[in-house]
Amino acid sequence: MFGKKKKQPKEVLRAQIQTLIGDNTVIEGVINFTGGMHIVGQVNGSVESEDIDSLLIINEGALVKGDVKVSHLIVNGQIDGNVFVNGKVELFDRACINGDVHYNLLELPVGAEVNGNLIRNAQKTDL
Repeated sequence: MFGKKKKQPKEVLRAQIQTLIGDNTVIEGVINFTGGMHIVGQVNGSVESEDIDSLLIINEGALVKGDVKVSHLIVNGQIDGNVFVNGKVELFDRACINGDVHYNLLELPVGAEVNGNLIRNAQKTDL
């Protein structure tokens, strides 16, 4: 009870950003990454990771025009494409996804927008 520290959830411990696509930056083409990526600018192409611990954060005002395939996704910006997530999808109130969302776990607050189908994966599968 006293003197013991609570363990952090595994997701919190592994969340490290190695790649940042900054504001006023536009990337053309497919992006393959490992670890964590934070998008503040725009990507015209798909964003993919086969890393089991991959994390993609799409900031408010950011835009991805293409499919997204990752393990964990946090969105407060916009995705124009289909989303495939083996782990958890966390949408915030300014998130907008124009495409189908394939997910294992989904957090969807008031204000978030999904213009497509929500398709729950029965179990985690490879990307």
